[in-house]
Amino acid sequence: MARLLFLAWVLLFGACERTLERDVIVDNLIYGIDTIPVYSTSAEKDKLKTTTQFVSTAYSQLYLRPIPSGTLNDLALLRSSHGDKNLIGELVISHFLADNAVLATLPSDAEMNTDPEAFVELTYLRFFLRLPTAYERYALSRQIVSDPETTVVEVYRAFLLSNEYLYY
Repeated sequence: MARLLFLAWVLLFGACERTLERDVIVDNLIYGIDTIPVYSTSAEKDKLKTTTQFVSTAYSQLYLRPIPSGTLNDLALLRSSHGDKNLIGELVISHFLADNAVLATLPSDAEMNTDPEAFVELTYLRFFLRLPTAYERYALSRQIVSDPETTVVEVYRAFLLSNEYLYY
């Protein structure tokens, strides 16, 4: 009798199969576009860019395309092999800003002078990945308005050679 009861219990409860249901939520689709963090302040940037990061970032922000690996290797080797990295950084940036391919991607001086505040905001986002503070927006806009000889190339050079640009 005990065997029969045990067999009935096994058949009754053992035959029940528990089905598990899983909800799969896909919330991070990858479309081949990298997200860019936007910083609130410059104080959030505390990591110094490596030579490769500096050259690669400057190239991609000016040419609006990734740097070819051969060019990156050559420029990184040049910057790493010299004791004064700031000097080589200035030479590299000056070379980039003199290239016609870069000049074609820049806003014109007339566009900058037409709406200096919008230009300042876009420039901060492009190079510092953050919005300018009210004072930064005012000071740079005032500089652009007060000195009509200021060019987009000079402003971009100043941003690329700034201390904040060296950090991420």
